[in-house]
Amino acid sequence: MIRKRLFSRNSGKMQQFIKNGILFIKKNPSILYSLVLIVLLPAALFFNTFRTIQSFQTAIDLNLQTQAITINNVLGPMIARDFSGSGNLNQEMVQRTIDLLVGNAVIEGDAVAGNNLNIENIRVIVKEGLDFKVVAAEDHTNVGKTLNTDPEFNGETMVAIAWGSSTDIMGWVEQDGDRYWRIIKVFTDSQSGNIYGLLVADIPTRELDAMTASTVVQAAIILVISIFLALALIFQHTRLFAFVSRTSDLEAQCKVKDQFIRMAGHELQSPVTNMRWVLEALQEEVAANGTDIQKQYIERITSSVNGLGKLVTDILEVSHLEQGKMDFDPQKILPADIISQIVNNVKLKVEGKGLKISYQANDFHYFINANQARFTQIVTNLVENAIKYTPAGEIKISITAETGRRRCIITVQDTGFGISAEGQKKMFEQFYRVKTAANAGIPGTGLGLWMAREMARKMNGDIMLESIERMGSRFFVYFPLCDK
Repeated sequence: MIRKRLFSRNSGKMQQFIKNGILFIKKNPSILYSLVLIVLLPAALFFNTFRTIQSFQTAIDLNLQTQAITINNVLGPMIARDFSGSGNLNQEMVQRTIDLLVGNAVIEGDAVAGNNLNIENIRVIVKEGLDFKVVAAEDHTNVGKTLNTDPEFNGETMVAIAWGSSTDIMGWVEQDGDRYWRIIKVFTDSQSGNIYGLLVADIPTRELDAMTASTVVQAAIILVISIFLALALIFQHTRLFAFVSRTSDLEAQCKVKDQFIRMAGHELQSPVTNMRWVLEALQEEVAANGTDIQKQYIERITSSVNGLGKLVTDILEVSHLEQGKMDFDPQKILPADIISQIVNNVKLKVEGKGLKISYQANDFHYFINANQARFTQIVTNLVENAIKYTPAGEIKISITAETGRRRCIITVQDTGFGISAEGQKKMFEQFYRVKTAANAGIPGTGLGLWMAREMARKMNGDIMLESIERMGSRFFVYFPLCDK
């Protein structure tokens, strides 16, 4: 019963695993490409390696057969000189020929170097009754021995087959763990046609077998590595699908967030506008009959409401900018005239703070391709920031043309608080504001500079900053000039 329960439980887990796998593939059908790849890649490598080894082995066999024929045609006549027929064996001369052949020497009159013939285990064999006897051999200890030609005895059966068939034969034999290509040449009497002796020689294939084994091992290693790479690929593919799923979830969450921000922003605009109307009415009434404390309260409330209104406006603009709903249609505009108008619009605010403002157009007469509303918004933001963060001194605005690089440079310079090196690194991040004792009471959302640079970049421009603490800041706005 316990075994049945365990089997049933494991079977249920396996079924659930298979179901989850099928559902995952249905949701992500492109993962089938990875599954196919993990099968096809190793299979292709296996069959390619198998065919390569087969071709390699075929080439080896052909080479061995060619070499065997050459050895047979060279070695046979050399032995036949001293073993021309039955009873005509000059055993001493045959043995001497074999010894010279396997040594590093040249046999006179034949010009055959022994080290050029890759042969081993050379033997001359005759038949005495039913036995096969070695009469000359490379290994002298084999001379006089009788061969065991039983079928199960490795290789020597070929001797009996060759004697019985009366034809030269070749074939593979294995001895002491090595393979050899065995050549057996049959000596027959020219008159009677009877066999009177055999010449046996082996061509070793150690190097070829080692090369083949090395090729097989390398192929196996490559195959295993390929399988692991394919597994890594499918694992990475699976993780990628998880990232895609998370990205889709994040996109959905971002859409919900943007919808909420847009809805909340629009909903907040109405009460903020209503509060401004009420404050204006209160200001008129307090101005006539209110006390100084009441007037201070009204000013504080008005400042807070204006800050709230600015925050709502900035958040809505950020939402529009990130969603690509902000208008950036380019127009051919003369930036010098627009900047001049911006300077005129802020003069009252500048004078109210006791500051000076100057503008140098330097006879600038070039046009740029930019959306006029966005361009005005960018420059206005920089000029108003300069006014806001400059307690005393002056603000200088200029525009110049770099004709060589086909761009204009708008400079907004102040003598305000300045920004530290650390602050400059984060100055264009969302919601970032430099916090010091000097600017603690100045309202702001930390979105203006980020929006200004993003808008400039969407119009092929950019904004750069130079600043020194307690000495002021200088912003550079770049836009490409129109082609003539």
